[in-house]
Amino acid sequence: MLNFDEAQAVFAMCAEPVRQTETVWLGLLTGRVLAGDVAAVMDTPAADRSAMDGYAVRCEDCREGACLPLQQVVFAGTQPQPLLPGQAIRIYTGGVIPPGADAVVALEDAEETYRGVVCARAPVAGQHIRRKGEDARRGDLLLSAGTLLHAGHIAALASQGLTEATVCRLVEVAILTSGDEVAAHDEPRDVYQVHDVNGPMLESLVQSMGAVVSCHRHVQDDERALHDMLRELAADADLVLVTGGASVGQRDLVAAALASAGGELLCRGVNMKPGKPVTVGRLRGKPVVCLPGNPAAAYATFALLVTPLLRRLQGRAELFPPVGRVRAALAGTRPHRGDAFWRVGEIGNLGGRESFVQVNAQQGAASVSALGQASGFVRVEPQCAGQLQNVPLPYYDLHRWLS
Repeated sequence: MLNFDEAQAVFAMCAEPVRQTETVWLGLLTGRVLAGDVAAVMDTPAADRSAMDGYAVRCEDCREGACLPLQQVVFAGTQPQPLLPGQAIRIYTGGVIPPGADAVVALEDAEETYRGVVCARAPVAGQHIRRKGEDARRGDLLLSAGTLLHAGHIAALASQGLTEATVCRLVEVAILTSGDEVAAHDEPRDVYQVHDVNGPMLESLVQSMGAVVSCHRHVQDDERALHDMLRELAADADLVLVTGGASVGQRDLVAAALASAGGELLCRGVNMKPGKPVTVGRLRGKPVVCLPGNPAAAYATFALLVTPLLRRLQGRAELFPPVGRVRAALAGTRPHRGDAFWRVGEIGNLGGRESFVQVNAQQGAASVSALGQASGFVRVEPQCAGQLQNVPLPYYDLHRWLS
């Protein structure tokens, strides 16, 4: 059994990134991972442009009280004339600076009459001008390989005149639920059975990470059936997620089925709560993760252990989102041997810059009703158990860890 930090590293590095790529139109790139570095192909802006609505002038012409006749009006997209000495050109934001002009006087800093324009104060050379290449110069690194793309990145690509980008292929995840006690949603449920909670929950979690669910299957507690299904799923999917059958009970058969199918176990059990039985192995070169059957434990282990593995498969540069620190009151926590991860609500403020969180009342591994109220997990190390009042603790923000 590994400690939590060791397990995170094993999970994250147990597979290589998916190598296949595809070229995708910019408008569909949100949530995709850039496959290679992208350099600027042109200077942006491509020419000196006005940063304000106002008047393009020569500083030397703007003596006190001087009235400069208007020569032209330049809109964004209009080709300007060369500025003649002693004159001004009305210019709008984004308009190209006329040859000969060395400053822009903002509209509110000038008075326009029928004779021309009078500047309220003398301008400074370069005033209100966005210089060519100020945003990016041709050849500059625009975006790095492994970037998880969002609208800001797409805007940067579009500003270069690009219409598409090469991204990593979407990672395909197979979900396998197991257990005689699990009833499918389209089947009648006996009193000794439970509805399949983990399957739909994992489908949602996988999609929140920008991966796709290639299939969702269920098998009973039968080692041979598990053996056959694992081999089938590992042949096609990039990652296989199994729920149930991960501990050491008489009917927890996944580890045995994985071994008989020719797989290898990399980690069996993690010294954490919830989620102690979680297991990871490889079959046909594909990672196979066995999550606990209890939904809250499956949720926690997916968020904290599976997501770094998914990011690795996706080719992302960042595998582990930042871990913050918040204060929490944990009254009467029992001593434990490993790290405990407590679900907490939304972050509040204690005043100043310190944040605090309220611990959810329902913390059981089988508790489902409170999962939607969790904003993250606080990590309580073994030596910290007991009466904890407003103690700073590591905080795993689910908005970051599940995206």
